Amino acid sequence: MFAFSDRQKMRVFQLPKQRHANQAAQTSLSSTPFYAMWDKVTRFAEEIRASDFMAEMIRRRDVYGSEGVMGALDCATLYGLTRWLRPAVVLESGGFIGMSSAFILKALADEKLAAAKLYSIEFSEDCQQGALIPADFRSAGFVPMRGRIEDFLKGDQLPRSIDMFLHDSSHSYQHMLWEFRQFWPRLRDGGMLVSHDVQMNAAFAEFITKTYAHEKKTGRRDVQRTSHYEWGRWGYIGLAVKKASR
Repeated sequence: MFAFSDRQKMRVFQLPKQRHANQAAQTSLSSTPFYAMWDKVTRFAEEIRASDFMAEMIRRRDVYGSEGVMGALDCATLYGLTRWLRPAVVLESGGFIGMSSAFILKALADEKLAAAKLYSIEFSEDCQQGALIPADFRSAGFVPMRGRIEDFLKGDQLPRSIDMFLHDSSHSYQHMLWEFRQFWPRLRDGGMLVSHDVQMNAAFAEFITKTYAHEKKTGRRDVQRTSHYEWGRWGYIGLAVKKASR
Protein backbone atom coordinates (compact mmCIF):
# COMPACT_ATOMS: atom_id res chain seq x y z
CA MET A 1 0.00 0.00 0.00
CA PHE A 2 2.81 2.36 0.81
CA ALA A 3 5.24 1.26 -1.94
CA PHE A 4 6.64 3.90 -4.23
CA SER A 5 8.21 3.98 -7.69
CA ASP A 6 11.86 4.43 -8.60
CA ARG A 7 11.14 8.01 -9.59
CA GLN A 8 9.68 8.70 -6.16
CA LYS A 9 12.30 6.89 -4.08
CA MET A 10 13.92 9.01 -1.43
CA ARG A 11 17.61 9.69 -1.58
CA VAL A 12 19.75 7.01 -0.02
CA PHE A 13 23.37 7.12 0.98
CA GLN A 14 26.31 5.74 -0.91
CA LEU A 15 28.81 5.28 1.86
CA PRO A 16 32.41 4.71 0.74
CA LYS A 17 33.04 1.09 -0.24
CA GLN A 18 36.78 1.14 0.33
CA ARG A 19 37.78 -0.26 3.70
CA HIS A 20 40.78 1.16 5.50
CA ALA A 21 42.76 -0.41 8.26
CA ASN A 22 42.86 2.84 10.12
CA GLN A 23 39.55 3.20 12.00
CA ALA A 24 39.85 6.97 12.29
CA ALA A 25 40.20 7.29 8.52
CA GLN A 26 37.18 5.04 8.01
CA THR A 27 35.09 7.14 10.38
CA SER A 28 36.08 10.32 8.59
CA LEU A 29 35.29 8.90 5.17
CA SER A 30 31.87 7.62 6.24
CA SER A 31 30.69 11.15 7.00
CA THR A 32 31.80 12.60 3.65
CA PRO A 33 28.45 12.25 1.79
CA PHE A 34 26.79 14.51 4.33
CA TYR A 35 28.81 17.57 3.40
CA ALA A 36 26.70 17.67 0.24
CA MET A 37 23.56 17.06 2.28
CA TRP A 38 24.06 20.11 4.46
CA ASP A 39 24.96 22.30 1.49
CA LYS A 40 21.74 21.32 -0.28
CA VAL A 41 19.54 21.69 2.79
CA THR A 42 21.02 25.14 3.39
CA ARG A 43 20.36 26.18 -0.20
CA PHE A 44 16.76 24.93 -0.10
CA ALA A 45 16.17 26.67 3.24
CA GLU A 46 17.56 29.97 1.95
CA GLU A 47 15.37 29.75 -1.16
CA ILE A 48 12.16 29.24 0.81
CA ARG A 49 12.97 31.96 3.35
CA ALA A 50 13.24 34.49 0.52
CA SER A 51 10.11 33.25 -1.26
CA ASP A 52 6.61 34.66 -1.61
CA PHE A 53 5.38 31.40 -0.09
CA MET A 54 7.17 32.16 3.18
CA ALA A 55 5.77 35.69 3.25
CA GLU A 56 2.25 34.39 2.67
CA MET A 57 2.58 31.70 5.33
CA ILE A 58 3.82 34.23 7.90
CA ARG A 59 0.84 36.42 7.05
CA ARG A 60 -1.55 33.48 7.52
CA ARG A 61 0.15 32.50 10.77
CA ASP A 62 -0.15 36.00 12.19
CA VAL A 63 -3.89 36.05 11.46
CA TYR A 64 -4.37 32.95 13.64
CA GLY A 65 -1.71 33.90 16.19
CA SER A 66 1.83 32.56 16.43
CA GLU A 67 1.56 30.80 19.81
CA GLY A 68 2.38 27.11 19.43
CA VAL A 69 3.23 27.53 15.74
CA MET A 70 6.61 26.74 14.19
CA GLY A 71 8.72 29.80 13.41
CA ALA A 72 10.21 30.83 10.07
CA LEU A 73 13.71 29.42 10.66
CA ASP A 74 12.42 26.00 11.69
CA CYS A 75 9.90 25.94 8.83
CA ALA A 76 12.69 26.68 6.36
CA THR A 77 14.83 23.94 7.89
CA LEU A 78 11.96 21.45 7.68
CA TYR A 79 11.35 22.41 4.06
CA GLY A 80 15.03 21.97 3.21
CA LEU A 81 15.24 18.57 4.89
CA THR A 82 12.10 17.35 3.14
CA ARG A 83 13.28 18.48 -0.29
CA TRP A 84 16.64 16.83 0.22
CA LEU A 85 15.17 13.54 1.48
CA ARG A 86 12.33 13.34 -1.09
CA PRO A 87 10.14 11.09 1.10
CA ALA A 88 7.09 9.23 -0.16
CA VAL A 89 5.49 8.67 3.26
CA VAL A 90 5.69 11.33 5.98
CA LEU A 91 4.05 11.16 9.40
CA GLU A 92 3.83 14.09 11.81
CA SER A 93 2.45 14.31 15.32
CA GLY A 94 0.97 17.57 16.54
CA GLY A 95 0.05 18.98 13.14
CA PHE A 96 -2.06 21.70 14.82
CA ILE A 97 -3.19 24.40 12.36
CA GLY A 98 -0.77 23.26 9.68
CA MET A 99 2.29 25.52 9.62
CA SER A 100 4.76 22.64 9.51
CA SER A 101 2.42 20.64 7.27
CA ALA A 102 2.34 23.42 4.70
CA PHE A 103 6.12 23.49 4.36
CA ILE A 104 6.38 19.72 4.09
CA LEU A 105 3.69 19.70 1.39
CA LYS A 106 5.37 22.61 -0.41
CA ALA A 107 8.66 20.67 -0.46
CA LEU A 108 6.94 17.56 -1.82
CA ALA A 109 5.28 19.64 -4.53
CA ASP A 110 8.55 21.36 -5.48
CA GLU A 111 10.17 17.94 -5.84
CA LYS A 112 7.20 16.82 -7.99
CA LEU A 113 6.36 13.93 -5.67
CA ALA A 114 2.69 13.82 -6.65
CA ALA A 115 2.01 10.45 -5.00
CA ALA A 116 3.65 11.33 -1.66
CA LYS A 117 1.49 11.41 1.46
CA LEU A 118 1.66 13.41 4.69
CA TYR A 119 -0.22 11.82 7.57
CA SER A 120 -0.81 14.58 10.12
CA ILE A 121 -2.07 13.69 13.61
CA GLU A 122 -3.66 16.26 15.90
CA PHE A 123 -5.19 15.43 19.27
CA SER A 124 -6.80 18.74 20.22
CA GLU A 125 -10.44 19.27 19.27
CA ASP A 126 -10.08 23.00 19.90
CA CYS A 127 -7.96 23.86 16.86
CA GLN A 128 -8.88 24.11 13.19
CA GLN A 129 -6.59 21.36 11.96
CA GLY A 130 -4.62 22.29 8.86
CA ALA A 131 -6.21 25.74 8.57
CA LEU A 132 -2.97 27.38 7.39
CA ILE A 133 -2.39 24.92 4.54
CA PRO A 134 -3.09 26.38 1.08
CA ALA A 135 -6.12 24.71 -0.51
CA ASP A 136 -4.23 23.12 -3.41
CA PHE A 137 -1.85 21.37 -0.99
CA ARG A 138 -4.65 20.29 1.34
CA SER A 139 -6.28 18.38 -1.50
CA ALA A 140 -3.07 16.71 -2.71
CA GLY A 141 -1.37 14.33 -0.34
CA PHE A 142 -2.54 15.72 3.01
CA VAL A 143 -4.15 13.10 5.28
CA PRO A 144 -5.46 14.72 8.50
CA MET A 145 -6.03 12.38 11.46
CA ARG A 146 -7.74 13.61 14.62
CA GLY A 147 -7.15 11.70 17.83
CA ARG A 148 -4.53 10.22 20.14
CA ILE A 149 -1.42 8.86 18.49
CA GLU A 150 -1.48 5.99 20.98
CA ASP A 151 -4.93 4.97 19.72
CA PHE A 152 -3.88 5.12 16.08
CA LEU A 153 -0.97 2.85 16.88
CA LYS A 154 -3.14 0.40 18.79
CA GLY A 155 -5.64 0.34 15.93
CA ASP A 156 -2.90 -0.25 13.37
CA GLN A 157 -4.08 2.81 11.45
CA LEU A 158 -0.64 4.24 10.62
CA PRO A 159 1.81 3.27 7.87
CA ARG A 160 4.12 0.55 9.11
CA SER A 161 6.99 1.80 6.98
CA ILE A 162 7.70 5.52 6.70
CA ASP A 163 10.41 7.72 5.24
CA MET A 164 10.15 10.68 7.60
CA PHE A 165 8.68 11.21 11.07
CA LEU A 166 8.20 14.65 12.62
CA HIS A 167 7.49 14.98 16.34
CA ASP A 168 5.72 18.20 17.28
CA SER A 169 3.09 17.11 19.80
CA SER A 170 3.48 17.06 23.59
CA HIS A 171 7.01 18.18 24.48
CA SER A 172 7.25 16.35 27.77
CA TYR A 173 10.38 14.28 28.24
CA GLN A 174 8.43 11.04 28.56
CA HIS A 175 6.22 11.58 25.51
CA MET A 176 9.02 12.73 23.21
CA LEU A 177 11.16 9.75 24.09
CA TRP A 178 8.16 7.45 23.67
CA GLU A 179 7.44 8.79 20.16
CA PHE A 180 11.08 8.50 19.10
CA ARG A 181 11.17 4.89 20.26
CA GLN A 182 7.86 4.06 18.57
CA PHE A 183 8.63 5.48 15.14
CA TRP A 184 12.38 4.94 14.77
CA PRO A 185 11.78 1.23 13.98
CA ARG A 186 9.24 2.19 11.29
CA LEU A 187 11.74 4.32 9.39
CA ARG A 188 13.31 2.86 6.28
CA ASP A 189 17.07 2.70 5.88
CA GLY A 190 18.01 6.32 5.18
CA GLY A 191 14.73 7.56 6.66
CA MET A 192 14.73 10.61 8.89
CA LEU A 193 13.47 11.27 12.41
CA VAL A 194 12.84 14.98 12.97
CA SER A 195 11.81 16.67 16.20
CA HIS A 196 10.77 20.22 16.96
CA ASP A 197 11.66 21.96 20.23
CA VAL A 198 14.49 19.60 21.11
CA GLN A 199 15.81 22.18 23.59
CA MET A 200 12.90 21.63 25.98
CA ASN A 201 14.34 18.51 27.60
CA ALA A 202 16.96 15.79 27.23
CA ALA A 203 14.80 13.32 25.29
CA PHE A 204 16.34 13.90 21.86
CA ALA A 205 19.91 13.97 23.13
CA GLU A 206 19.31 10.81 25.15
CA PHE A 207 17.72 9.03 22.20
CA ILE A 208 20.61 9.91 19.89
CA THR A 209 23.11 8.69 22.48
CA LYS A 210 21.42 5.29 22.45
CA THR A 211 21.85 4.97 18.67
CA TYR A 212 25.64 5.01 19.03
CA ALA A 213 27.96 2.03 19.34
CA HIS A 214 31.64 2.57 20.14
CA GLU A 215 34.88 0.77 19.49
CA LYS A 216 36.33 -0.47 22.76
CA LYS A 217 39.92 0.37 21.89
CA THR A 218 39.50 3.83 20.38
CA GLY A 219 36.26 5.06 21.95
CA ARG A 220 35.22 6.28 18.50
CA ARG A 221 31.93 5.56 16.80
CA ASP A 222 31.66 2.02 15.49
CA VAL A 223 30.39 2.73 11.98
CA GLN A 224 29.03 -0.77 11.45
CA ARG A 225 27.01 -1.00 14.66
CA THR A 226 25.86 2.61 15.09
CA SER A 227 22.24 2.87 13.94
CA HIS A 228 22.36 6.35 12.40
CA TYR A 229 24.19 7.77 9.40
CA GLU A 230 24.02 11.37 10.62
CA TRP A 231 22.33 13.54 13.21
CA GLY A 232 22.31 17.20 14.15
CA ARG A 233 20.43 20.22 15.40
CA TRP A 234 19.53 23.34 13.47
CA GLY A 235 17.57 26.02 15.31
CA TYR A 236 15.04 24.14 17.43
CA ILE A 237 14.94 21.25 14.94
CA GLY A 238 16.74 18.00 15.74
CA LEU A 239 17.22 15.28 13.14
CA ALA A 240 18.67 11.81 12.78
CA VAL A 241 19.08 9.79 9.59
CA LYS A 242 18.51 6.12 10.32
CA LYS A 243 20.87 3.35 9.36
CA ALA A 244 19.02 0.04 9.35
CA SER A 245 20.71 -3.04 10.78
CA ARG A 246 22.18 -5.34 8.15
